[in-house]
Amino acid sequence: MELFNERFIYTSDIQIEQVVQMGIFTQENRIKCGNCGTEFDFNRNAAGCPLCFFGSKKTTAKEELKIVSTAKMYMQKVNYLAIPPELKLKNGNVTSNKETETWGSWLMFNDFFAPKFLARVLAWKLYEKKAETIVLKEFMVDVIQIIRDHELMTLKGFPDLEKDRNGNRLVNHFIRTSANMGLFEVKLISGKSKDVWTEKWDAVFVSLTREGLEFARLKNTVFDDHKKEQVLTSEEKGWLIDYLKLIDRSGYKEYSVLKEIYDFLKAGHNGNNELWAWFEKNEKYRNYIKFRSEKANKDPKIFQKQLHNYARSFASAKISLLRELGIVKDKRNDYTILGEF
Repeated sequence: MELFNERFIYTSDIQIEQVVQMGIFTQENRIKCGNCGTEFDFNRNAAGCPLCFFGSKKTTAKEELKIVSTAKMYMQKVNYLAIPPELKLKNGNVTSNKETETWGSWLMFNDFFAPKFLARVLAWKLYEKKAETIVLKEFMVDVIQIIRDHELMTLKGFPDLEKDRNGNRLVNHFIRTSANMGLFEVKLISGKSKDVWTEKWDAVFVSLTREGLEFARLKNTVFDDHKKEQVLTSEEKGWLIDYLKLIDRSGYKEYSVLKEIYDFLKAGHNGNNELWAWFEKNEKYRNYIKFRSEKANKDPKIFQKQLHNYARSFASAKISLLRELGIVKDKRNDYTILGEF
């Protein structure tokens, strides 16, 4: 009784996930099973294929039936890191205010890979549910599990799940900022609120916009090519720069701020103490800090402390984004310009 002469072919556009959960950086150890075609890490499965046991000890007909059943179950699971399918979504709305007009994104926004990951997972979830929205709490429970399954905790922008088990940083820094940029949409399930971000997650819907899906569907070095370096592809870079230019006209000045820093570095300055000093002397930033903090406006010592802290956060975050865009060399304390902005 040779059950494994059969080949399981699925015509669905849902991509297949391996049975053995592995980190995304172990592809160099993978081999393909000569029987069922499954790719697996040979270092972890030296005895044979973990799906059909090809290459391992002989199995009985009863065991083979169980294996086939298990194979079908796992082969139908979605790979949420993969490029998502096309969806019909609404255009995004850009939220601009004095903060975005001053320094673009909030100063803890230092990464494009986390929003990319969130956009892909959300697109797949909307596709699975055939829905336009998903409850934020439900979405974040799934997100945290996917991060664990694929061992993404070490990536910049991703939460340390020992300290941030619910993914608060992902919501408050990345989904919120991306929503302001028009890549996500967040709204109350019912009623009204002065600030949706102060509401409980089970009272909030999250969805993706047409622009967010466009970004999600672009090929990525980490999620598609399994590289460790968090540097975006040329296609992602081109799309992001064009999009940042577009929303710059609506008062979301991320492009303008990054261009200023690019010009500063290109002139031969470094991205740490010299950039900090440039920030601290800039009247635009000094005035905004006084505007957003009544204490800083009244007390010079508090103002200087906040100015000092903001300067470092500003420099760190913006340099990080330029490194991911492939414009500044991706090496600590190296501010070599690699490309045009």
